[in-house]
Amino acid sequence: MPSASDKRLILFLGADWWGSDARALAVGFRQLGHAVIEINYEDFIPSQWSSLPLRILRRAFGLLLAREYNRTILRHLNNRAIDFLLVFKGKFLQPGTVKRFSESGLPAYCFYPDVSFLDHGRDIWDCLPLYDCVFTTKSFHQADAALRGRLKDLRLVSHGFDPDVHRAIHLSGKAQAAYECDVSFVGCWSLKKEQTLRALLERCAGIDLRVWGPGWARAGALVRERWQSRGAYGDELAAIYCLSRINLALLSEAGGGTAVGDQVTARTWQIPAAGGFMLHEHTAELERYFAPGSETGVFNSPGDLAEKARWFLDHDEERLRVAAAGHRRCLDGGYSYLPAAREILTVHEERLKAPVRERCRTCG
Repeated sequence: MPSASDKRLILFLGADWWGSDARALAVGFRQLGHAVIEINYEDFIPSQWSSLPLRILRRAFGLLLAREYNRTILRHLNNRAIDFLLVFKGKFLQPGTVKRFSESGLPAYCFYPDVSFLDHGRDIWDCLPLYDCVFTTKSFHQADAALRGRLKDLRLVSHGFDPDVHRAIHLSGKAQAAYECDVSFVGCWSLKKEQTLRALLERCAGIDLRVWGPGWARAGALVRERWQSRGAYGDELAAIYCLSRINLALLSEAGGGTAVGDQVTARTWQIPAAGGFMLHEHTAELERYFAPGSETGVFNSPGDLAEKARWFLDHDEERLRVAAAGHRRCLDGGYSYLPAAREILTVHEERLKAPVRERCRTCG
């Protein structure tokens, strides 16, 4: 726990819904004894509107809503109690807003959890040179020369789980029956993920597969009929992880401006933290955190996925043993968002200790 003189007040831009990674990071700072002022962009730009009329309305007024969001942020510009600005991803954040904070002398940092900096609007890319440091969860960003050329500093951190959310949940018989299934996947649609699930269904006839997440209405009929017509968040997500015999950790493919896709994802930590059995795409990066075969199941191709899924469904004892070992590894390894919060604070302290001339040069 920091001393009173080391406690920071952080202006934090992100989401705060139960189970969000942004919320988990903010909680991490509070657990370390710091204070957080949160501004949630979803209070200004509703993200759950799905009907056509509401989507049209959101698009028509989107610019006005984003301007109001940025005006609200700027109201904190003269708050001298704030130690730094921390932006989680940065959706709807305008470069001029970050520039105002930078010109005021307040450090600005960005935590970026996604594959691509280009897939969520131009503003995110345009803001990058304005941050004093960008913290990425993707190791391949470090090898991207074009990206590094836009940044003052780039540091690698990891995703994590939220102990309040991603935990074992024991539900009544009625709820248990509603979520129990052979295999589940929770995540947004992509062509690669759909192809992987289609191969599983074609090779494992009769398997009870259930899918939650946005975008699956565009999938072909075979996969689309397994979609639960909505996403899953917070405690429902933990219930799915606990009650699915197998939870798939499918990885996103390359996005705009990237040559490779995910090597790990938030699910990598959140599934085992909830006590669920995880069957994960095999990557070298995964092995830094979990031992394949003993702390997580792994697969190397859609065909291998079908074989591994059938084997683990037929071997309950081994599946439960691996799930328990993965759960212990999460807890013993401290795989929450506390390490990411500590790294951000460490970089901030390093910046404060740097000579003024060096800080000014770094800021351009």
